[in-house]
Order: sequence, then structure tokens, then C-alpha cells
Amino acid sequence: MGLNLKAIDLKKYPSVKKDLFKLMKNIWSKKESYENAIHSIERWHKNNESGIYFFINQDKNRIGITGYWPIKGSEGSYGLRHHGTTIKGTGKLSLGLLIEEIKKREDKFTQLIELIPKGREELIAKFEKWGFKLDPKGVPEWEPKKDYYEYAMVRIL
Repeated sequence: MGLNLKAIDLKKYPSVKKDLFKLMKNIWSKKESYENAIHSIERWHKNNESGIYFFINQDKNRIGITGYWPIKGSEGSYGLRHHGTTIKGTGKLSLGLLIEEIKKREDKFTQLIELIPKGREELIAKFEKWGFKLDPKGVPEWEPKKDYYEYAMVRIL
């Protein structure tokens, strides 16, 4: 299939922004999800928000984006960021590539956390197929957008 990840250099953000937003519009067709992702990505370079981001490529074509950020990096907890592709069937494979990339970069990596917005319960089953489990404690205290997120999922490595 020829999938790979290519790091997004946040110093070059202005030059990739237009293509990135176009790609994201194809990934997140629901208006609220797209707007939330755009809002988050706009903070990447403005606030020096911590995180590592990647284009997901299939052969020579950009088909998605993904990334991670340290929640409690010293304890091995990392959050999944904007994991999505335009081609069905590549999400799980891309997630595997991201997990391998995190393992290379982060010594204490033990778990990956994904937050699910209200009204997007169909994502729970997808992430369960990808090895995540619903966290019965719900959205963690560190998440400021509790009005947007309703569920937390964890994948223990």
C-alpha cells in the first residue's frame, strides 16, 4: 500500500497551511469537527503548542494527518491528535505507523489517549477495533473543552 508518515515542520506552517486545510476538509466532512480541527491546528505555531504532527502519505499522495502530544510524557501518556485519512481502510495502518514513530521518539511511551466529541459515538466502535478501550472515568480533568468532548478512549501499549 505504500503508507508512510512525513513530519510537518511547524516552522514552515504558513507554506503548508492551504494544502493542509484542504486535506482536512476532505477528512472531516462534519462542519463542527472540521472547525474544531482548524481551530486546534491554528494554535500549532501561534502558541508553540506541544506536539508532533505528520502528513499520512500513500505512495506519493497526501491522504491524511495525524500526530501526538505529551499529556504526561514523564508518565508515558500521550494524546492522539487529528488522526484521519481520506482513504477508507488506512486509518488503522496509519495509527500503527504513528505508534511506531512515538516509540522511536519517546522512551516512556505506555499509552495513547483519544477524546471523542459529543454526538460522534460511532467513533467509539472504530477506535475499539483499533485497540482502544473506553475509559470509564470519562474526559480527563486536564481537558479544557469538556463541553465538546464526552468520551475518553485509551490504548495501552
